[in-house]
Amino acid sequence: MGATTICCGMSILHSFTVRIYCKAVPKRVDHEQRRAEIIVGLWAVINGRGIEGVTYQAVAQATGISVGRIQHYFASKDDLILAGCRAIVERASDRYANRAASLEPHEALRDLLAEPIPHTTSFRLGVAVWYAYLVRGGIDPAIGAIIAESAQGTIKEAQTLLSAMGTPRDQVPREALRLVSLSNGLTQRVLIGAASAQEALEVLAAEIPVVRNAPTSPTLSPSPSRPKSR
Repeated sequence: MGATTICCGMSILHSFTVRIYCKAVPKRVDHEQRRAEIIVGLWAVINGRGIEGVTYQAVAQATGISVGRIQHYFASKDDLILAGCRAIVERASDRYANRAASLEPHEALRDLLAEPIPHTTSFRLGVAVWYAYLVRGGIDPAIGAIIAESAQGTIKEAQTLLSAMGTPRDQVPREALRLVSLSNGLTQRVLIGAASAQEALEVLAAEIPVVRNAPTSPTLSPSPSRPKSR
């Protein structure tokens, strides 16, 4: 979850703005571009102050856009915060879809699982903003619904890829949940400094061949409570 890294002195949260200003500034205001700039500023505020610290004034300072103009695009602070959550999900989904289109199922699965691992300092900041939304989702039903839908979408995509890899049908739901949960857990460990991104990626990479060989490999059933495949 976070934006693509761009070479700049700012964090990943400003990368979209950098791309915008690398182009000639249009004479007429592009409203979608302006909304995107405001959302990037919102992410910068969340990174520095948390969601509780979001105010129109703080976002205006981060973007250089007036409070009145921000209110023109987002009628309330809650609307702005919710739009920021949707934007994270949409951009992550678009990036994955663009990459996965040219990948084999096992490669796409590895990419899906590795997507949230914070492998650079700037990417870590982007993931931190996403986790701020995760916490908020526990008390905000609207944000919680976006996060739940995103999580379910990830599970469904993993199930689709596992099926395409030849995983037995009765094992697909369990393996999808296990692998996505492993990815989430590794992301948290990297985020708090308990593991390196390289260690996390190596663990994920080691799991893909195991799942890929599910029909013939006994590795997937080490627990007595999990019946062996036949």
